[in-house]
Amino acid sequence: MALLLQGCSSLFFYPDNITHRTPDFYELKYKDIYFDSYDKTVLHAWHIYPKVESKGLVFVAHGNAQNLSSHFVSWVWLIEEGYELFIFDYRGYGKSHGEIELKGSIEDTSAALSHLESFYKKEYFVCGQSLGGTLLLNALEERDNTKIKAVVIDSTFTGFSDIANNKMSKVWLAWPFQWIPYLSLENGYDAKDKVALIDKPMLFLHGSLDPIVSPNNSWQLFELSTPPKEFWLVKNTKHIQALDNAKVQKDFLNFLEEGRHYYESDYSRMRIYE
Repeated sequence: MALLLQGCSSLFFYPDNITHRTPDFYELKYKDIYFDSYDKTVLHAWHIYPKVESKGLVFVAHGNAQNLSSHFVSWVWLIEEGYELFIFDYRGYGKSHGEIELKGSIEDTSAALSHLESFYKKEYFVCGQSLGGTLLLNALEERDNTKIKAVVIDSTFTGFSDIANNKMSKVWLAWPFQWIPYLSLENGYDAKDKVALIDKPMLFLHGSLDPIVSPNNSWQLFELSTPPKEFWLVKNTKHIQALDNAKVQKDFLNFLEEGRHYYESDYSRMRIYE
Protein backbone atom coordinates (compact mmCIF):
# COMPACT_ATOMS: atom_id res chain seq x y z
CA MET A 1 0.00 0.00 0.00
CA ALA A 2 2.83 2.37 0.76
CA LEU A 3 4.03 2.18 -2.81
CA LEU A 4 0.63 3.17 -4.14
CA LEU A 5 0.43 6.06 -1.71
CA GLN A 6 3.65 7.41 -3.14
CA GLY A 7 1.83 7.95 -6.43
CA CYS A 8 4.74 6.35 -8.26
CA SER A 9 4.01 5.90 -11.98
CA SER A 10 7.21 3.85 -12.26
CA LEU A 11 5.20 0.92 -10.86
CA PHE A 12 4.06 0.44 -14.46
CA PHE A 13 7.58 0.40 -15.94
CA TYR A 14 9.89 -2.64 -15.84
CA PRO A 15 12.87 -1.85 -18.10
CA ASP A 16 16.17 -3.63 -18.49
CA ASN A 17 19.32 -2.88 -20.49
CA ILE A 18 19.99 -6.40 -21.74
CA THR A 19 20.34 -7.00 -25.48
CA HIS A 20 18.04 -10.01 -25.77
CA ARG A 21 18.34 -10.44 -29.53
CA THR A 22 19.14 -8.33 -32.58
CA PRO A 23 17.75 -8.43 -36.14
CA ASP A 24 21.05 -10.09 -37.15
CA PHE A 25 19.66 -13.31 -35.69
CA TYR A 26 17.02 -13.27 -38.45
CA GLU A 27 19.46 -11.96 -41.08
CA LEU A 28 17.52 -8.70 -41.27
CA LYS A 29 19.09 -5.37 -42.17
CA TYR A 30 18.59 -2.60 -39.62
CA LYS A 31 19.88 0.76 -38.47
CA ASP A 32 20.80 1.76 -34.93
CA ILE A 33 19.29 5.22 -34.44
CA TYR A 34 19.84 7.75 -31.67
CA PHE A 35 17.75 10.90 -31.36
CA ASP A 36 16.74 13.43 -28.73
CA SER A 37 13.47 13.62 -26.85
CA TYR A 38 12.07 17.11 -26.27
CA ASP A 39 14.08 17.59 -23.07
CA LYS A 40 17.28 16.40 -24.85
CA THR A 41 17.21 12.92 -23.32
CA VAL A 42 18.96 10.63 -25.82
CA LEU A 43 16.73 7.79 -27.06
CA HIS A 44 17.54 4.64 -29.01
CA ALA A 45 15.59 3.02 -31.86
CA TRP A 46 15.88 0.36 -34.53
CA HIS A 47 14.66 0.79 -38.10
CA ILE A 48 14.37 -2.76 -39.44
CA TYR A 49 14.00 -3.52 -43.15
CA PRO A 50 12.40 -6.43 -45.01
CA LYS A 51 14.40 -8.54 -47.45
CA VAL A 52 11.98 -7.65 -50.24
CA GLU A 53 10.68 -4.33 -51.54
CA SER A 54 8.97 -2.47 -48.71
CA LYS A 55 5.17 -2.46 -48.56
CA GLY A 56 5.08 0.22 -45.87
CA LEU A 57 6.14 0.93 -42.31
CA VAL A 58 4.73 0.18 -38.85
CA PHE A 59 5.79 2.28 -35.85
CA VAL A 60 5.68 0.39 -32.53
CA ALA A 61 5.38 1.75 -28.99
CA HIS A 62 6.16 -1.41 -27.04
CA GLY A 63 4.95 -2.67 -23.66
CA ASN A 64 6.30 -1.99 -20.19
CA ALA A 65 8.92 -4.73 -19.71
CA GLN A 66 12.49 -5.32 -20.95
CA ASN A 67 13.30 -3.24 -24.08
CA LEU A 68 13.05 -3.11 -27.86
CA SER A 69 15.47 -6.03 -28.30
CA SER A 70 12.87 -8.40 -26.88
CA HIS A 71 9.73 -6.76 -28.25
CA PHE A 72 10.75 -6.61 -31.92
CA VAL A 73 10.81 -10.42 -32.05
CA SER A 74 7.00 -10.61 -32.11
CA TRP A 75 7.04 -8.44 -35.27
CA VAL A 76 9.54 -10.48 -37.30
CA TRP A 77 6.69 -12.21 -39.13
CA LEU A 78 5.46 -8.82 -40.37
CA ILE A 79 8.93 -7.79 -41.53
CA GLU A 80 9.17 -11.07 -43.41
CA GLU A 81 5.88 -10.15 -45.11
CA GLY A 82 7.54 -7.02 -46.50
CA TYR A 83 6.99 -4.27 -43.91
CA GLU A 84 9.56 -2.00 -42.29
CA LEU A 85 9.49 -1.70 -38.51
CA PHE A 86 10.44 1.34 -36.43
CA ILE A 87 10.66 0.49 -32.74
CA PHE A 88 12.19 2.64 -30.01
CA ASP A 89 12.93 2.58 -26.30
CA TYR A 90 11.50 5.03 -23.78
CA ARG A 91 13.85 6.76 -21.36
CA GLY A 92 15.44 4.30 -18.95
CA TYR A 93 14.95 1.35 -21.31
CA GLY A 94 17.73 -0.47 -23.15
CA LYS A 95 20.25 2.02 -24.57
CA SER A 96 18.01 5.05 -24.06
CA HIS A 97 19.24 7.50 -21.46
CA GLY A 98 17.36 9.04 -18.53
CA GLU A 99 15.13 7.76 -15.75
CA ILE A 100 11.72 6.18 -16.26
CA GLU A 101 8.85 8.62 -15.86
CA LEU A 102 5.32 8.72 -17.28
CA LYS A 103 5.16 12.23 -18.72
CA GLY A 104 8.67 11.89 -20.12
CA SER A 105 7.77 8.58 -21.78
CA ILE A 106 4.78 10.20 -23.49
CA GLU A 107 7.09 12.95 -24.75
CA ASP A 108 9.54 10.27 -25.89
CA THR A 109 6.78 8.64 -27.93
CA SER A 110 5.89 11.93 -29.58
CA ALA A 111 9.58 12.67 -30.25
CA ALA A 112 10.00 9.22 -31.82
CA LEU A 113 7.07 9.88 -34.17
CA SER A 114 8.54 13.25 -35.14
CA HIS A 115 11.97 11.76 -35.70
CA LEU A 116 10.55 9.06 -37.94
CA GLU A 117 8.71 11.66 -40.00
CA SER A 118 11.92 13.68 -40.37
CA PHE A 119 13.28 11.04 -42.76
CA TYR A 120 10.33 8.79 -43.69
CA LYS A 121 8.15 10.85 -46.00
CA LYS A 122 5.39 8.33 -46.72
CA GLU A 123 2.27 7.51 -44.73
CA TYR A 124 2.66 4.83 -42.08
CA PHE A 125 0.84 2.86 -39.36
CA VAL A 126 1.28 3.11 -35.59
CA CYS A 127 0.79 0.42 -32.96
CA GLY A 128 0.82 0.72 -29.16
CA GLN A 129 0.99 -2.45 -27.10
CA SER A 130 -0.22 -2.57 -23.47
CA LEU A 131 1.32 0.44 -21.68
CA GLY A 132 2.61 1.54 -25.09
CA GLY A 133 -0.99 1.99 -26.21
CA THR A 134 -1.59 4.54 -23.46
CA LEU A 135 1.66 6.37 -24.24
CA LEU A 136 0.83 6.39 -27.96
CA LEU A 137 -2.72 7.73 -27.50
CA ASN A 138 -1.38 10.54 -25.29
CA ALA A 139 1.31 11.38 -27.83
CA LEU A 140 -1.13 11.43 -30.75
CA GLU A 141 -3.40 13.89 -28.97
CA GLU A 142 -0.68 16.56 -28.95
CA ARG A 143 0.55 16.46 -32.57
CA ASP A 144 -0.24 16.63 -36.28
CA ASN A 145 -1.04 13.05 -37.35
CA THR A 146 -1.51 13.71 -41.07
CA LYS A 147 0.99 11.02 -42.12
CA ILE A 148 -0.55 8.30 -39.95
CA LYS A 149 -2.90 6.00 -41.85
CA ALA A 150 -4.36 4.06 -38.92
CA VAL A 151 -3.82 3.32 -35.22
CA VAL A 152 -3.57 -0.17 -33.69
CA ILE A 153 -4.07 -0.54 -29.93
CA ASP A 154 -3.12 -3.96 -28.56
CA SER A 155 -4.04 -5.12 -25.03
CA THR A 156 -4.15 -1.63 -23.51
CA PHE A 157 -5.82 -0.84 -20.18
CA THR A 158 -8.45 1.90 -19.86
CA GLY A 159 -6.65 3.78 -17.07
CA PHE A 160 -3.85 3.54 -14.52
CA SER A 161 -6.14 3.66 -11.52
CA ASP A 162 -8.58 1.23 -13.14
CA ILE A 163 -6.03 -1.54 -13.56
CA ALA A 164 -4.50 -0.96 -10.12
CA ASN A 165 -7.96 -1.20 -8.56
CA ASN A 166 -8.72 -4.34 -10.57
CA LYS A 167 -5.57 -6.05 -9.32
CA MET A 168 -6.27 -5.05 -5.73
CA SER A 169 -9.85 -6.34 -5.91
CA LYS A 170 -8.49 -9.87 -6.39
CA VAL A 171 -6.77 -9.76 -2.99
CA TRP A 172 -9.34 -9.74 -0.18
CA LEU A 173 -6.97 -8.02 2.27
CA ALA A 174 -6.84 -5.03 -0.10
CA TRP A 175 -10.61 -4.57 -0.48
CA PRO A 176 -10.87 -1.72 2.09
CA PHE A 177 -8.11 0.14 0.23
CA GLN A 178 -9.50 0.06 -3.32
CA TRP A 179 -10.06 3.82 -3.25
CA ILE A 180 -6.31 4.45 -2.85
CA PRO A 181 -5.31 4.10 -6.54
CA TYR A 182 -7.71 6.87 -7.51
CA LEU A 183 -5.86 9.27 -5.21
CA SER A 184 -2.31 8.05 -5.59
CA LEU A 185 -1.78 7.55 -9.33
CA GLU A 186 -1.31 10.34 -11.82
CA ASN A 187 -4.46 11.58 -13.53
CA GLY A 188 -4.91 13.01 -17.00
CA TYR A 189 -3.11 10.32 -18.97
CA ASP A 190 -5.69 7.51 -19.13
CA ALA A 191 -6.35 5.86 -22.49
CA LYS A 192 -10.11 6.09 -21.95
CA ASP A 193 -9.84 9.90 -21.89
CA LYS A 194 -7.74 10.08 -25.06
CA VAL A 195 -9.10 7.48 -27.46
CA ALA A 196 -12.14 9.47 -28.67
CA LEU A 197 -9.86 12.41 -29.52
CA ILE A 198 -7.90 10.47 -32.15
CA ASP A 199 -9.41 11.08 -35.59
CA LYS A 200 -7.95 8.04 -37.35
CA PRO A 201 -9.13 4.54 -38.27
CA MET A 202 -8.55 2.33 -35.24
CA LEU A 203 -8.06 -1.37 -34.65
CA PHE A 204 -8.19 -2.85 -31.14
CA LEU A 205 -6.66 -6.28 -30.41
CA HIS A 206 -6.93 -8.42 -27.30
CA GLY A 207 -6.50 -12.02 -26.19
CA SER A 208 -9.42 -13.59 -24.34
CA LEU A 209 -7.13 -15.21 -21.74
CA ASP A 210 -5.07 -12.12 -20.97
CA PRO A 211 -4.12 -12.48 -17.26
CA ILE A 212 -2.66 -8.97 -17.03
CA VAL A 213 -5.22 -6.71 -18.73
CA SER A 214 -8.80 -7.90 -19.06
CA PRO A 215 -10.11 -7.83 -22.66
CA ASN A 216 -12.99 -5.74 -21.33
CA ASN A 217 -10.51 -2.85 -21.33
CA SER A 218 -10.13 -3.00 -25.10
CA TRP A 219 -13.88 -3.32 -25.51
CA GLN A 220 -14.42 -0.16 -23.49
CA LEU A 221 -11.81 1.70 -25.53
CA PHE A 222 -13.42 0.44 -28.72
CA GLU A 223 -16.83 1.73 -27.60
CA LEU A 224 -15.37 5.12 -26.69
CA SER A 225 -13.53 5.53 -30.01
CA THR A 226 -15.04 6.99 -33.18
CA PRO A 227 -15.50 5.11 -36.49
CA PRO A 228 -14.00 3.69 -38.56
CA LYS A 229 -12.97 1.07 -36.01
CA GLU A 230 -12.67 -2.66 -35.34
CA PHE A 231 -12.21 -4.83 -32.26
CA TRP A 232 -10.63 -8.26 -32.70
CA LEU A 233 -10.92 -10.65 -29.76
CA VAL A 234 -8.65 -13.69 -30.09
CA LYS A 235 -9.67 -16.73 -28.06
CA ASN A 236 -7.19 -18.78 -26.00
CA THR A 237 -4.60 -16.02 -26.30
CA LYS A 238 -2.71 -14.17 -23.57
CA HIS A 239 -1.23 -10.69 -23.20
CA ILE A 240 -0.05 -9.01 -26.46
CA GLN A 241 -0.18 -12.37 -28.26
CA ALA A 242 -3.15 -11.74 -30.56
CA LEU A 243 -0.89 -11.29 -33.59
CA ASP A 244 0.62 -14.75 -33.06
CA ASN A 245 -2.56 -16.23 -34.54
CA ALA A 246 -2.14 -17.10 -38.25
CA LYS A 247 -5.69 -16.01 -39.20
CA VAL A 248 -5.26 -12.73 -37.34
CA GLN A 249 -1.95 -12.17 -39.13
CA LYS A 250 -3.65 -12.66 -42.50
CA ASP A 251 -6.42 -10.20 -41.67
CA PHE A 252 -3.91 -7.76 -40.20
CA LEU A 253 -2.07 -7.73 -43.52
CA ASN A 254 -5.40 -6.97 -45.22
CA PHE A 255 -5.91 -4.13 -42.76
CA LEU A 256 -2.50 -2.67 -43.61
CA GLU A 257 -3.18 -3.01 -47.32
CA GLU A 258 -6.48 -1.14 -46.95
CA GLY A 259 -8.49 -4.16 -48.03
CA ARG A 260 -12.28 -4.12 -48.06
CA HIS A 261 -13.99 -1.40 -46.01
CA TYR A 262 -11.60 -0.70 -43.15
CA TYR A 263 -11.46 2.99 -43.92
CA GLU A 264 -15.13 3.79 -44.47
CA SER A 265 -16.09 6.62 -42.14
CA ASP A 266 -19.02 4.81 -40.47
CA TYR A 267 -17.44 1.36 -40.27
CA SER A 268 -17.56 -0.37 -36.86
CA ARG A 269 -17.25 -4.10 -36.23
CA MET A 270 -16.20 -6.69 -33.66
CA ARG A 271 -14.59 -9.97 -34.76
CA ILE A 272 -13.90 -13.07 -32.70
CA TYR A 273 -11.10 -15.47 -33.63
CA GLU A 274 -10.94 -19.07 -32.48
